[in-house]
Amino acid sequence: MRRLVRRVRTACGRVHERLLVRPCAGQAMVEYLVVGLAVVAVVAALSAFGSRVQEGLFVSHAADSASHAASVNLAGTLGDVLLF
Repeated sequence: MRRLVRRVRTACGRVHERLLVRPCAGQAMVEYLVVGLAVVAVVAALSAFGSRVQEGLFVSHAADSASHAASVNLAGTLGDVLLF
């Protein structure tokens, strides 16, 4: 197994051992992992939303809802649209 320390001689002749790996280097890796997963989740959600928009799912649902609302209560629907 590789040693994780390096011996360093100072100007006055003393020998110190320095760590080759910082003790908190793992925290940065975990932070990158969390941020990376969040970015992947946002990209996946946007791609799913984009595919639904491209299929016209939202437009067909809005048209169905509008026609249903207009057939049930035309006066109330017109009031909602015009007074918005």
